[in-house]
Amino acid sequence: MSGVRDPFAPVGSVRLRPGREFSIRRRHPWVYRGALAHPAPAPGPVAVLAADGTALGIALAAAGTGSLALRMVAWAGETWSAALLRQRLGDAAALRARLAIDSDAWRLLHAEGDGLPGLVIDRYRDVAVIEVFDPAWLAYLEVLLAYLTGEAECATVLLRRGEGRRGAVEALHGTVPSAPIEIREGRLVIPVDLIGGHKTGLYLDQRDNRRRIGELSDGAEVLNLFAYSAGFSLAALAGGARRAVNVDASAAALTLAREGYARNGFAVAAEDFIVGDAFVVTRTMASSAARFDVVIVDPPSFVHRKSELAGGLRGLKDINLQALKLVRPAGLLLSCSCSALVDHEAFAGTLAAAATDAGRAVRVLEVRGAAADHPFTLACREPRHLQAWLCHVA
Repeated sequence: MSGVRDPFAPVGSVRLRPGREFSIRRRHPWVYRGALAHPAPAPGPVAVLAADGTALGIALAAAGTGSLALRMVAWAGETWSAALLRQRLGDAAALRARLAIDSDAWRLLHAEGDGLPGLVIDRYRDVAVIEVFDPAWLAYLEVLLAYLTGEAECATVLLRRGEGRRGAVEALHGTVPSAPIEIREGRLVIPVDLIGGHKTGLYLDQRDNRRRIGELSDGAEVLNLFAYSAGFSLAALAGGARRAVNVDASAAALTLAREGYARNGFAVAAEDFIVGDAFVVTRTMASSAARFDVVIVDPPSFVHRKSELAGGLRGLKDINLQALKLVRPAGLLLSCSCSALVDHEAFAGTLAAAATDAGRAVRVLEVRGAAADHPFTLACREPRHLQAWLCHVA
């Protein structure tokens, strides 16, 4: 149509400073403002050039004034087009089919890991939830919608405009669900709030870790801190746990958790759903001599930027210290971190400090991560957020 700009056509070009092209040549998709010889034109895709004028590919200019300036969406020799975007979507879907995921909910597209940085698509049965982390992706909704309602055969397509904006959900196709939907994960039925829930509704990246807890919980009493909708507890109970206690600051989350218990035929006891601050609740439990065979610590990210790292690590140490006090001898601790800024060494040091202060001997059994439908590339390892350390506590 005349007058409508092609969202795939570059709106200009940007040249890098000398020597700043090497990460792009290694296919790292992020370009920081300090690497630019001049400001990038915005909005829209831009051609990225090395200092000598060599074409490096096409990037989407990042909104705002943060340090990240560009996200690469096509490399040298590729044409940024609807065909390339659909190819990336199709490749991502084919990979998920190959993974044989034992669930009808999975991450269909994982941003950098699938070659489309700043864009996430989760699938819950026949509902797709698009989450954009930069407004630049809004120009491509028509192509995304065509793929999801066509080849992917989704009956409903929802849009979330960035993490943390709970409730900012709109229907691009179909209607916004008026109540939680149910998905299957292994033998479990899990209610998912696609509108007011965390992430796009469920922590899909923890799927394999939930299953592992189920394998290790036969006959156990389980404490699930930052429980959200109690996915870990449902897995534990399905695996034969005698009891699973859930602690979360959100009453709405624990209402969803109760629904999950009832839907799977587990007893719903009021004392197993504690609305409160996990830091406070664990101290109260420790003073009352409460003890558990398995304790799960799965907090929200305590570190969003480098300036928060020291404080975030103190918070992680504190909650793990309290958790360790609550583990019975020879029990298990699953401790998680979901901040990319907390690397393995920092998290190991934090757990070690907590163990020392708690006077507990801790052996690491497994260092786990996100489920396989959340891939990362070797060229861009920064989005590998989730760590889940399974530990034996003596």
